[in-house]
Amino acid sequence: MLAAGIKAPSTLQELESHLREDIGNLVAAGNPEAAAFQMAVSRVGSPAALIAEFKLAKAGSPLPIIGLLTWAGLVAILAVVLLSRWAEGKCSLLLAAHVFTLTTGYGTALLAGGFGMYLIGAQRWGFVLAGQANVLNRTIGRSTQMSAVLVVVGLLLGMLWSKQNRGCFLGSDPRAIASVCVAAWLVAFSLVQKLTSTGNLGLARLSLVGNLIVGLAWFGVGASIHGYGIGGYWPLNVLLGVHLLFLAMSVVPGSKPLET
Repeated sequence: MLAAGIKAPSTLQELESHLREDIGNLVAAGNPEAAAFQMAVSRVGSPAALIAEFKLAKAGSPLPIIGLLTWAGLVAILAVVLLSRWAEGKCSLLLAAHVFTLTTGYGTALLAGGFGMYLIGAQRWGFVLAGQANVLNRTIGRSTQMSAVLVVVGLLLGMLWSKQNRGCFLGSDPRAIASVCVAAWLVAFSLVQKLTSTGNLGLARLSLVGNLIVGLAWFGVGASIHGYGIGGYWPLNVLLGVHLLFLAMSVVPGSKPLET
């Protein structure tokens, strides 16, 4: 790969991660290690084909751009609404900053999970190239890291506001406790990305688990505060059901490899 001109360390690491994941799947399916290695190498393809594929992936992967533009538009709307409320004296600047960072962090985590859902669908039906999957993989990783920073900052701002207005940093507010859980998960997820090699499919699965946690913390706690049981709040049920369905799809045999 180096001799053919594929020299970017991140690209080589992604190729290695994909190769190891494929070998692991083949060995788990009963193939000898040597045969699994040869089969996985043949699936990766020649260097020339990979170079062309990565160029196609960069030119033909509009989903990350569409998702990020949609996210940016919603963030801008949220900022305008909160600034107008602050200008009208309906909330303090500290509270507005807390709501903005925490909501944006939750939304960014859901965006990463949406990309993960797309990747699992692609792995199931084989409708994207491996290069395009790697672009989405990087987008999931960066979105998760961004959401971790935003949620941690939002949590700290909320603790300061609570100390000023309630005399305690957290207390027994279920929304604050839920934010701590989300922050802990996102930080752990970011560390897993840095310290281990999870592969495209593993990262997609973790992003969906993150969405389940965010959904319960954001919508589940809100529903319980307003008197709904988790089983009786249909938007949350739909969110959880769809994500559990895609998680099940990712482990059911019959999926196509990402490079087809």
